[in-house]
Parts: sequence; C-alpha cells; structure tokens
Amino acid sequence: MKQFFLILVGVVVLIFLFALFLFWAASRPKFKDVSDKSPFVEVVDKRLTTKRKTLVMKYPGNPIDEKYTLVLEDGSGFGMDADLETFATLPIGTEVRIDKVELHTGRVSGTTTAYLFGEVYSRETEQEYLFQYSWGYYHSLQEDKPYWTFDTAFWQEHALEGKYFIEVP
Repeated sequence: MKQFFLILVGVVVLIFLFALFLFWAASRPKFKDVSDKSPFVEVVDKRLTTKRKTLVMKYPGNPIDEKYTLVLEDGSGFGMDADLETFATLPIGTEVRIDKVELHTGRVSGTTTAYLFGEVYSRETEQEYLFQYSWGYYHSLQEDKPYWTFDTAFWQEHALEGKYFIEVP
C-alpha cells in the first residue's frame, strides 16, 4: 500500500511538472529574425534617409531589446506630441541604418509586431542613438492566410502596396 501511494505521488508530481513546463513554454515571448525576408531585406544594412521630421524619443515601458532603448517617431506611432522624453529632432535627409528586423509575438495577447532595430547619428546633438521602430500590420483575424501590410515609414514617400506573407514565430 505504501509503495502504491509513493508511485501515485510521483505520478502526480510528474504531471504537475509537465503542466508547469507547458505553461512556461507557451507563455514565453517568441521572436524570429526576418532580416532576410521581403520587404525587410530591402532596408537592412542599407543607407536610408528620413523623408519627414523624425524624433528620437525614450521608449515607454520595457524596450524589446535592452540595447535599443529609444524609438523613432515620425507621427505614425506614439505621436509627435507624446509625453515622452525627446533626445533629438532629425531633419529631413538624415541618414539612418537598420541593423536587423525581428517579429515578436506577445506572451499574453498573441499579437505579432515587426521591430526594426537600428542606429542614427544626430548632427544637432553630435550623438549616435540606437533605436527600435515598429513597422507593418499583421492581418490575422478572420483571415484564411494571414498577411502583412506596410504603411509609409519615415524613409518612404508612399506605403508599400500588396500583401506580404511572412511566417510569424
């Protein structure tokens, strides 16, 4: 009888540990480098120039990558008048470099965002800034085949046309 009880306790503990592992695996943030996928491959490691006034601002909350704690704001994100600390104002024609692009899927919401990570030098402040910039919208609800669309970014004159099928993490 004692041996049966010990086996039963062992099985319950193993089931509990397995459930805990599944919960941990399902709730971890997921990300995927897509620097080599279109349309991102067209901007990674290229010299881009701003087409409109852009601000270098402090990213609110926890940044996606500890190295890239700032965000570029061109009016399409938090807003030019956001109550965020501003480090520099980049005039039209400022050169920007994108280092990599990652798709991040949230732990709880399950939404996926494309983050471009890069660097920009401000002649005004004579400093280089590492930033993140979210670009694109993932259409997944009520879609048989989810897809991405891309609005006008700070280096573009017009938004990208068409749908992009990029697998998310």
